[in-house]
Amino acid sequence: MNNHQLVCKVEGTLLQVKSMAKIALDNTNYKLSGYEEPFIDQSDMSNLLWAIVDLAEMAFDDLQEYRVLEVKNDCQ
Repeated sequence: MNNHQLVCKVEGTLLQVKSMAKIALDNTNYKLSGYEEPFIDQSDMSNLLWAIVDLAEMAFDDLQEYRVLEVKNDCQ
């Protein structure tokens, strides 16, 4: 994977994280967001938070894996 592909992959993942985090925040602060009540129930909110964490970890792992491969290539 070249640098451009890595940046696009990580950027796409982080954009998903950003969108999902915004939804979670709007649900948590539903009154400030203009809603009468939360629009996501508690169990679904928990799943959403797990998905956010998983996506963030995927982006971090992609960066870490690329860094490890880069270091190995520099040593050869």
